[in-house]
Amino acid sequence: MGKRRPVWDHQHYLRYLKEGRGQGSGFNYKPWIYIHDFPSRGISTRIMGRTTGRIHHLLSRNEEYYFYLLDADPTVLDIREQFPLRLTETMDLARQLNIRHPWKGSFPFVMTTDFLITKEDGLHARTIKNSEELNNPRVVDKFAIEHAYWSSKGIDWKIVTENQIDQNLALNMQWLYAGASPEQLLHDPVDLLALRNAVLEMTDEYDRLSPDSITTIEEIFSIAPGSAIAMYKSLILAGDISPDLHFQLFF
Repeated sequence: MGKRRPVWDHQHYLRYLKEGRGQGSGFNYKPWIYIHDFPSRGISTRIMGRTTGRIHHLLSRNEEYYFYLLDADPTVLDIREQFPLRLTETMDLARQLNIRHPWKGSFPFVMTTDFLITKEDGLHARTIKNSEELNNPRVVDKFAIEHAYWSSKGIDWKIVTENQIDQNLALNMQWLYAGASPEQLLHDPVDLLALRNAVLEMTDEYDRLSPDSITTIEEIFSIAPGSAIAMYKSLILAGDISPDLHFQLFF
């Protein structure tokens, strides 16, 4: 039997505030929503971010894909997911816009923006939605409140759908993040250096590594399957090689 969702009420709201949800930045940021808050939710993911060095809580596949793109962007300095909008402000805006504010149970629901992104040029707020949801009048009403909220703060806000997400790039980043590091598979620094040099030597002019080359390297070094791939991924993530990640890379 699945775990029941907690009832949303004023005490629940106060507990979230006391826990520091929606506060902090970088490694110390706490999202307003954690995936364990919705135990029966469909697709949700916890991912270790390279930009922040912390676990990110992502509530849909499109959020996950968009996160990979943000985390790979060198101009992105911080990523805060499930960022809460101040309740008193969204309720005031809803009244001004003559829109019913979201409620859950006996208490108004705290609206969130999927990503608040700090870039070199400032803050950017992004809401992730499937394109088919854009025709839902209730969703559009929530967007109006969200847009007004960020506009009042002079912060760029946009809706991102699957049509604006480069899926090849996202899937390549997902592949790069998965699996063990070379250091987890090989412990001798001399072996690691030799493997690094071998992988660099075997990449082609486009910084790609063929499956045959992978097999050859692992046979020559008598190392566990996956070690060469792990090193190849590590070199890409470190920026030592730069294959075109807009085309399918994973094997």
